[in-house]
Amino acid sequence: MKNIILISDGKAGHESVSKGILENLNEYIDINIIIIHAKMRSNMFKPILKLLSNNRNFHKFFSLNLINFFYSLDYKKVNFDNIDLIVSTGGKTSFINILLSKLYNIPNIYCSSLRRLKPELFSYIVTINYNDTYANALYFDIAPLKIKYNAEHATSFLNKLKLDSNQKIWSILIGGSTKTCKFKESEFIDMINKIIKKAKTENVKVLLTTSRRTPKYVETYIEKMHKNYDNLAYFVLYNKKPEKVMGLFLQVSNIIFSTEDSTSMITEAIYSKKPTITIKPKNNNPQKSFKSLIKRSIANKFIYSCYINEIDGLDIDSIKFNMYNDDDNIKNFIKIKDLL
Repeated sequence: MKNIILISDGKAGHESVSKGILENLNEYIDINIIIIHAKMRSNMFKPILKLLSNNRNFHKFFSLNLINFFYSLDYKKVNFDNIDLIVSTGGKTSFINILLSKLYNIPNIYCSSLRRLKPELFSYIVTINYNDTYANALYFDIAPLKIKYNAEHATSFLNKLKLDSNQKIWSILIGGSTKTCKFKESEFIDMINKIIKKAKTENVKVLLTTSRRTPKYVETYIEKMHKNYDNLAYFVLYNKKPEKVMGLFLQVSNIIFSTEDSTSMITEAIYSKKPTITIKPKNNNPQKSFKSLIKRSIANKFIYSCYINEIDGLDIDSIKFNMYNDDDNIKNFIKIKDLL
């Protein structure tokens, strides 16, 4: 049994990537995951921590007191002498990842862009960027996740909704506006109405879930209007009554619709190996890395991307989808196993 620390910044999308790596790794070796929640006390510490991390002369001064000065930590007593690996995702976890790794001489894996940190500070860097050509890069087409299916739970869920296994089901995954993907109030509502209406004409039942970032007015609208949607079989308003239904939705659905604002939602949909249609607003100018992910996913036919006003005219049966082959990732997990 290998003991592995997962450093979490509290962001579900980041934590799911780290967990995805470890859950895949668990296919090859028995592991025990210890989660440490770490919050940088001030963003002003970033340049200082970058300087400390990149300069080897400072490494000999690393200490647990220094870590506690820069970070607020939420974890039980950990015997770091008995830790075999450190894994983290997200820019604010990079420094504590390095600090703990150098202080206790533990191999470490980081999943994010380096932001001018030296690549040799990590044992491996998990990346989805073709341009990351450093020697210790582990390249994935999309961020590694592990979708856990449970046939018994799926059957129970369908029985609860009084749906049989032959019923066609679409899922709608709703995120929220970001700085680069700006949905208007009317666009969210128009998208929901168009998909549900289209599903009804094809005798399809709909499952819908909002997310942490979904605006309250969208959830209020769904709550007010759901009785008018006689083919809306189940919905979750995450900010009113959160439920962990993503795995179930992905498992029982024939087609996934996802707003094009969330890397984690789109990635999970692709890993579900179901046809996935991403919906974008008019005001959409994604960051370079996200734009590259979407472009590659479209080229590989993992997803089909469209604007809201194109939903009505979609001929879904004519769209060619390829199911993601995660067998190509095995060599990367073997490299991680060999660290331990």
